[in-house]
Amino acid sequence: MKIKWSGKRTLIAAGLLVGVLWLYAMGSEQRRGDGKDGADTTSSTTQCRVEATVDDLNIRSAPALNPNNIVGTLDSGDQADAQKVEQNGFRKLDEGRWVSSEYVVTVEGRDC
Repeated sequence: MKIKWSGKRTLIAAGLLVGVLWLYAMGSEQRRGDGKDGADTTSSTTQCRVEATVDDLNIRSAPALNPNNIVGTLDSGDQADAQKVEQNGFRKLDEGRWVSSEYVVTVEGRDC
């Protein structure tokens, strides 16, 4: 089967290709943060990284104690990339992901 590539078909094919590449790029950033309930298992050696010191440490959507804002958990020894931001006794892991600073320690050699 031969396809006749008119200007309109070429434009549509190029638009679809750009859309697929854009979706892939957006998804690769999302996949970077995937792991056990969102815990990242890979990162650079300079990025801030924390380790849970208790089992069932709640990951919250906001830096506040609220039973409705739990979005995941970490077990003792689980590590996650974090940011240098601390607020109300919580360490920011990522957008919409916070853990109690009381129950995490900075991984040795990381800049937090």
